[in-house]
Amino acid sequence: MTTITDWIVAAGTLVMALVAIVAIFQDKIRAWLTRPKLDISIYVDPPDCHKTLLVRRDSGGSQSVECYYLRFRVLNVGNQKAGQVEAFAAELLKQQADGTFKRVDSFLPMNLVWSHYSEVFIPAISPGMYRHCDLAHVLHPEKRKLLEAEDNSWPNVPPGKTILSFDTIVRPYTLTSLVPPGTYRLVVLIAAANAKPVKKTLEIRLTGDWYDDESTMLSEGVGIRMP
Repeated sequence: MTTITDWIVAAGTLVMALVAIVAIFQDKIRAWLTRPKLDISIYVDPPDCHKTLLVRRDSGGSQSVECYYLRFRVLNVGNQKAGQVEAFAAELLKQQADGTFKRVDSFLPMNLVWSHYSEVFIPAISPGMYRHCDLAHVLHPEKRKLLEAEDNSWPNVPPGKTILSFDTIVRPYTLTSLVPPGTYRLVVLIAAANAKPVKKTLEIRLTGDWYDDESTMLSEGVGIRMP
């Protein structure tokens, strides 16, 4: 027959077992409760997206062309610093006439460039903070030929139309980082040394029209959203 004493002994044994389990896994539990968590946000307004000059220098001097830079924010919404953060452009898809999206086979998956930073990895993003990542830029169509690897042509695309230049860490000589007007979806992976990868899709619409006015360009010439 079970007595109160037996219940007390059983309860004590269970408590001791739980304490032992917590002691063994306390580091893992602490890491799970206090960890970085990455996310992406888009604002198609300055300073995230804005008009500027793209300047390229070589032995012969320098060239500058008006352009619009398109950036997104990588946020740490967790409660621990994220270390060695990277942004990887994994796949590009283009909208077809029937509304479906088809993968662009010529696009080369690779890391994107951090704004004002030349390395693949950002050393850290603190909790509640963010860093800008360069997504793409759009150059003045009449002047982009002044810059090497910034101009390309496609059938049925007039030379006076804008094109989209993705800011990948390497600019392929095949010019596959350049795409003509259209609606695209870029699959982006955000990861850190101490955080799980986050997969996001950014939809970019480029009409092909250039506007000198910043607000007009960012509303009628190009748009970005997360579908």
